[in-house]
Amino acid sequence: MARGNGKEDIPIVIEPYDPTMSEEVASVYNGAIRDVPHCYPVSVEEIESVLRGATGAGPRDGRLHSQVAFVARQGGSTCGFIHVGVGLGPGGDGPERGVIRFFAYLRGHRRAGAMLLEVGQDHLRQCNMTRVEAFQCEYRYPFYQLHWSCLSDRLDHVRAALGARDYHVMKGELFMNWRDYGPISPDPAEVPAEISLEWEQGQATRPALTVRARRGQEEIGQCHCMSVGEYAQHADAQDWAFVRSLNVTDAEQGKGMGRYLLLRALREMHDVGYRHAVISTATDNYRAMLFYGNYGFRAVDWTYAFGRDL
Repeated sequence: MARGNGKEDIPIVIEPYDPTMSEEVASVYNGAIRDVPHCYPVSVEEIESVLRGATGAGPRDGRLHSQVAFVARQGGSTCGFIHVGVGLGPGGDGPERGVIRFFAYLRGHRRAGAMLLEVGQDHLRQCNMTRVEAFQCEYRYPFYQLHWSCLSDRLDHVRAALGARDYHVMKGELFMNWRDYGPISPDPAEVPAEISLEWEQGQATRPALTVRARRGQEEIGQCHCMSVGEYAQHADAQDWAFVRSLNVTDAEQGKGMGRYLLLRALREMHDVGYRHAVISTATDNYRAMLFYGNYGFRAVDWTYAFGRDL
């Protein structure tokens, strides 16, 4: 157990998480993500599900083990938590390294944030880890923002806590919204291809769609769109189409195939009731930013993964 002085000299206590704390942890999480695009409030049960592995009750899933979580309390109230473990590198290969799966604290409680980081790092050192990485999208909570997301810039105080302790940016993902994008009529691509539509109904109100372009047996491009409702149960999430992937083979790039697949997919999604669209790209992929920006997408959130040696 770690102790220290925090806001207004009220002692801070860091305790191992147990399920009796899940309601307070959910409150901290929901407060933290209030202004993060495409993040919605979660239930106590959802928080319990992701923290189950930190109590020893969850099985090793091949990506993460030795999980623990710690909670910061000040004046009898929970003001932050951290969830750490040991995982493989991005993509599932490479040597094991320490992982900060999620970390948040209330604004104004920076001492509690610093103490949580120290306790989390100490656990990883005890696991013989020499490196720790924070907010890698491979380990994101399933209800935290969207696929590929890291730490949102809207959580600037959390980023500052990491930066003040020598964490550096490893990679980033930009999210771009296109609100009320309306009906679209894509121009044909210059590349002759057979186009197919594959619909799939998941847990969201509206279905997912993959638009594929083939020439004979070869797939030369595809665009996969899904509902943000697959990540969150909130009613507002059901109106958003997330363009999770857009790919064209190298030989066919620059011929309008990517534009056609994107706009065709968005048109089809609009026809089944989607009102808005969101897409993401690496923060250094300026070509993609220009491309998406030409069709109405606008940057709404810059997210980053961080790392440091222990």
